Amino acid sequence: MLGRLILGIVKGLIVGGLVGFGLAKLGFAAPIAIIAYLAAALAGVLVGLIAGKPIWAKDAKIEAGMKAFVGALLGVGLMFAARKWLTMPVPLPLGELGGANPSLGEAAGTAGTFGGLAITSLAAIAALLGGFYEADNDPSEGDAPGAKQALPAKDKGNKRIAASAAVDDLDDDLEAEPEKKRAKK
Repeated sequence: MLGRLILGIVKGLIVGGLVGFGLAKLGFAAPIAIIAYLAAALAGVLVGLIAGKPIWAKDAKIEAGMKAFVGALLGVGLMFAARKWLTMPVPLPLGELGGANPSLGEAAGTAGTFGGLAITSLAAIAALLGGFYEADNDPSEGDAPGAKQALPAKDKGNKRIAASAAVDDLDDDLEAEPEKKRAKK
C-alpha cells in the first residue's frame, strides 16, 4: 500500500506541476482566484482520470469518471485551503515561474507563497488527490500482474452429467406421486 501511495503522490506531482507550469508559461504564475480555482478543478479531473484505476483500464470508465468529478470538486476546495493557509514563502527564487500574488496581498518583489503560486499549489493539491486515489485503489487478484485469469468453461452442449443417487431418488418420488393420485380416481 505504501508503494501505491508514493506512486499516486508522484503522479499527482507530475500532473499538478505540468498544469502549474502551463499556467506560468501563459503568464499566470500567480493567478487570480477564478483562474486558480479552474486550474485546480482541471488538475483534479486529470488526476482522477489517471490515478488509481486509470480510465484506459478494463471496466474503469465509470470509476474514473466519478473520480474525475469528485477530483474537480475536491481540487476547488483544496485550492481554497491552499490559498488561505499555505502562506509560507517559497525559499528559492523561481524566476518566471514565481512571483508575488497581488490578489492575495503579497508584497511585490517577493518570490511568492506556496498557496499563491500556480506551480506549487497545483502540485500540492494534485499530489494529495493522487496519493488518496492510488492508495484507495486495491487491485483484485485477477488484476495483479502475473496472475492467471480463469478461463471460461467450454459449453459441452446439453449433455447431462450423472447426478447423485439421492437426487435421482428424489426425482423418482416426485414423479410417482402424481401417478398414485391418478390411480385412486
